[in-house]
Amino acid sequence: MFDGSDARDLPALSLTWRDGLFAHWPVDPSRVRPLVPDELDVETREGTAWVSALPSLVTASRPWFLPEAVGLTFPQVTLRTYVRHETRPGVYFLSVDADTALGVGIARALWDLPYHRADVDFETVGETRRVDSRRVDPGEPPARFAAAYRPTGEAVRPDPDSLSAFLAERHRLYLVRDGTVRCARVEHEPWRLCPAEASVHADALLEAAGLPAPAEDPMVRYAPGASFAVRTPFRARARGG
Repeated sequence: MFDGSDARDLPALSLTWRDGLFAHWPVDPSRVRPLVPDELDVETREGTAWVSALPSLVTASRPWFLPEAVGLTFPQVTLRTYVRHETRPGVYFLSVDADTALGVGIARALWDLPYHRADVDFETVGETRRVDSRRVDPGEPPARFAAAYRPTGEAVRPDPDSLSAFLAERHRLYLVRDGTVRCARVEHEPWRLCPAEASVHADALLEAAGLPAPAEDPMVRYAPGASFAVRTPFRARARGG
């Protein structure tokens, strides 16, 4: 588990994220607030909070000092929302459903992240990616997610002031344990995103996290891929400190 040292400069994890979908829903901030620790602020855009489901294929996930060849490859579905600590924006994971028993165990034991064991089918047919995820953790509420999606245009960097950039360009993952805020820096090149068409079924996934089923289709973008370097979580500065 975490100790009290400031290890912000220590690398921890390397991985590649491929064939991903960003599916974003607007949510009343009052529905998100109970799901986020009090130590973090729910970040809004024009008064609206957002939650996002991100199915993807993770490849070469490994401790930073090991070669890619020994890394884990698995599909996963991340459900996240957008937060701020002091002036620093980031993301907060509501759940991660991953088809890797080892990866789930490590994420829970070392970082106390809300990872769940899931059966996730991920296939590519032409330009279309199909994902079907079913949580299989004993005693956990049922959580299903399914999507079929494909790019419909070229990958471009979103305008820095756009909603797409607000939701994608996040370089801090926040964790809270025993009232202490930790921050893991997530390093990657700026996202290149494609317009996309998608059919997304996420009611059960959001409801399992304590959110209402979406009342509208999500805003979607396709992400061909990105490589990540995740740093060791460090203790964030206390409010007013």
